[in-house]
Formats: sequence, C-alpha cells, structure tokens
Amino acid sequence: MKLGIIMPPKPESFDRAKELGLDFVEFDCNPTDFFGVPTADLLAAKDELKAASERTGVEVGAVGRWASHILDENGNVVQEEWENVKSVIDFGAHLGAKHYLCSCNYVQGISYYKNITAAIQVLNDIVAYAKDHGMETAIVNCMMGDNYIRTPEQWKLVLSEVPGLGIKYDPSHSFVHGGEKGAYLSEGMQWGSHFKYCHVKGVIQRGDSHEADHWALRDMIVKHPELKDELMPGGFGGDPDYDNPPAGIDVINWRAFFAILYKYGYDGYLAIEPHSSTWTGEKGEKGVKYTIKYIRDLMILD
Repeated sequence: MKLGIIMPPKPESFDRAKELGLDFVEFDCNPTDFFGVPTADLLAAKDELKAASERTGVEVGAVGRWASHILDENGNVVQEEWENVKSVIDFGAHLGAKHYLCSCNYVQGISYYKNITAAIQVLNDIVAYAKDHGMETAIVNCMMGDNYIRTPEQWKLVLSEVPGLGIKYDPSHSFVHGGEKGAYLSEGMQWGSHFKYCHVKGVIQRGDSHEADHWALRDMIVKHPELKDELMPGGFGGDPDYDNPPAGIDVINWRAFFAILYKYGYDGYLAIEPHSSTWTGEKGEKGVKYTIKYIRDLMILD
C-alpha cells in the first residue's frame, strides 16, 4: 500500500508531502464553482509540477474531477465539460498519475432509467480515454455536484456495464445514506473487490446526515448570492451535528475497514483528505501527523 494526501496542484505540495514522509499527492481538478481552477491553468503548470515530482520523488497517485456536470438537462454530454475532463486526464497522464477519479451528475428532468443509461454511456467514454492515457478510472462515492453513482443501488446497474470502472471509496461518505453508524462495513464486504482507490477521512455524526440539504442550499446560494444572508444567516460555518476529525479519533472502525481491504487483496493508494472547518492551522497539522502514524500502523501490505 501507499499513503499520500490530497493537496493543491502546486510545486510546494510535493515538498510538503515529502516532509511528512508520504508516498504521493492527489490533485483534484474540480470545476471552478466547486473550488477548482481552470483546466488551462493546470495544463500551463504541468511541466513545473512534473519537475517537482521528479525532484522530490513524490509521485502523483491520482487526479480527479468531482462535481463534474457532464450531462445536460436532456442527459446528453456537455461538450465543454467533456473537453475539461479530457484535459484533466491529459494533465494526469503527463504527471504519471495512475488513476482518474470521476463522477456523474443526476439529471432531474429525465427518468432514473434514462439517467443510468446516460451515465453508462459517458462513463464508458471516460474509462476508454483514461485507459488510452495509461490511467485506471474509479468513480467517487461522494455526492458533491449531484454525483449519484455512489451506493450499491447504482453500482450493481453500472459497474457491470462499464468494464474497467472501479470505485474510489471513502468510508466517511457512507454516513450520508447509512445514518449515524454509516454503511461502510456492509458496502465494503459486498463491493470491496471493486475498490480501486481509497480516501482516508475521519467522521463524527449525530443522527442522520444533512449533507444533501447542505449541498442543495450551497448550490442555491451560488445561483442567487444576493440571498445568502437570508438562506444561511450563520454563513458556511461548522455543523454542530457533523465533522471530519483526523482518522483514528473518529467513529469509523478503521481496523475493521482495513480487514475488508485485506480480504480483497487491496494493495493500492490511500489518500488522506484533511476536510474539517475545526481541524485547521496548527491543530490541523497535528491531526494530519496523527493520521499518518495511525494509518501506517494498519498498513501491512506496504
């Protein structure tokens, strides 16, 4: 196994990963309205980033484009977004990335059947393009950007129809549909053979998840910024019912989750995802270092 971290696509990210004793970085190249940068900027920096990777010996484990609204209101491919997806894959291939992490948005105006059919078609195209560039593809189990191919309900319909597509699994996301205790152990036992790439992110949650409502509210505020104060008087602050503390001091049974990974012979990439509004600054740095130590102790196939 290899342990790495999600970082911004900057040369200094390689240096920071090396300081932490990590094997790789992951670059998530999301649309600009989901915390990303224009793909043209990524491509312009690719040589500088490759030089930093070679200088430090830290590889790029994956590039991803979550929140990709690849389908329009009729379920057809949005050509501009398809070009962005290809640009991110080109970017990753130049850096020697082994994986492309993708998503597929749900279209509200068409049936579930038509959504699944459209997803199968575009995901086959994505997998083929990534394969031609030496990369494997995994679909994220995160709901950001209306991605819905993220639970067994969709995996059993889609994965068999998209040869080569695997799952990028993050156990913290299972709490969206699995309640206070999540669904990650059940999903892992049933679908662990399809896991191609994993994220390491802690979670604590009281009751059922409100993430779907939060994303819907966020999307509405993006479309109507003039209503921000009325829709969210408290701003985008912390959630009293949810947080993402460092892995190892959260509710996920990481030992059991790793047992599932070993059951299926997983020997791939584990990317730490610092993702908390409370674990920032000096406390956040200590949290990352704690997670590295904690997860290293569980890695018996490194």
